[in-house]
Amino acid sequence: MLIESGTHTGLVRSNNEDRFLVKTFSDDSALLALADGMGGHVAGEVAAQVAMEAMERLDAASNHPLKNLVRAVFDANKTIVDSSRLDPSMKGMGTTVTSVFISGRTGFWVHVGDSRLYHFRQGVLHQVTTDHTIPGSLLKKGKISSEMARVHPYGSMLLKCVGCPNFEPEEGTLSLDSGDLLMLSSDGLHDSMPHSEIESVLALNIGLREKLGILIERSLKSSGNDNITAVLARI
Repeated sequence: MLIESGTHTGLVRSNNEDRFLVKTFSDDSALLALADGMGGHVAGEVAAQVAMEAMERLDAASNHPLKNLVRAVFDANKTIVDSSRLDPSMKGMGTTVTSVFISGRTGFWVHVGDSRLYHFRQGVLHQVTTDHTIPGSLLKKGKISSEMARVHPYGSMLLKCVGCPNFEPEEGTLSLDSGDLLMLSSDGLHDSMPHSEIESVLALNIGLREKLGILIERSLKSSGNDNITAVLARI
């Protein structure tokens, strides 16, 4: 398995509230995770870091990887909620979380918010997770197109997050083949370009690092008004 990851603060914001985690294990399994924090002052950074620390404690030797992923997200939610109550400066903080544990030819994933997990196979890009936003909900119901959802004026308003009162993670499994690509991304990347453009970059006959560099570069040229983070893995 080959893995590349990267993040950029963007061209407008002074701090980066995105966090990511890449952890490999001796049995060739791997844990990929990404969080996009929100909240005033440094609260977003704190929430995202809490989420990644909870993920990092995941036990690869367990026979229940999906259950462990969900438990890690619940642990992060409790820590964030408790911290918000104890420290007024942290009030209202929260974060997205998207994480996948790859074991053999199976990906176990958990997700909250509008960061994403993508699956790329034989030239076709599929968005695995659903954005927990108003346009994400409309897209799931077939009422708008993916491009309409991308530029929707309420696209940045989360309906669910880790640390929010309506916290509720999604979970699932994914069958993988040799040569497949998985991508985790924050909205600073996938909201800056159409689905078809991301697909075309991933289809290029170049290395993962080069693909990642092009995606970040195009995000910056297109917008750059948000933090940009992505993790790519080739099975």
